[in-house]
Amino acid sequence: MEKTIVVDADKCTGCRICELICSIAKQGEFNPRKSYIRVLFNNEFGVYIPVLKTECDFCGRCIEWCPTQALKIVDPREAALMRAKSKVGRFPIPVVS
Repeated sequence: MEKTIVVDADKCTGCRICELICSIAKQGEFNPRKSYIRVLFNNEFGVYIPVLKTECDFCGRCIEWCPTQALKIVDPREAALMRAKSKVGRFPIPVVS
């Protein structure tokens, strides 16, 4: 089953816990530079935006540890429906290589 992670940018505080959890789970060390998820700040909208690297396998550890529950795993169809119905601030996380 294909999956994607959706972020509610209104809930994301930019704490970057997801980066730390991913790096320890996948690389065995707390090093955000080795994480498969990065949290960027969008100046135009004033929101934090988690971005996935293509190596992400959607294990869900970032979601488990998100203190504000800003992340959620969904299938691509549900993500498309959410995007069509939502305001700016809730969208599928972009994937970068």
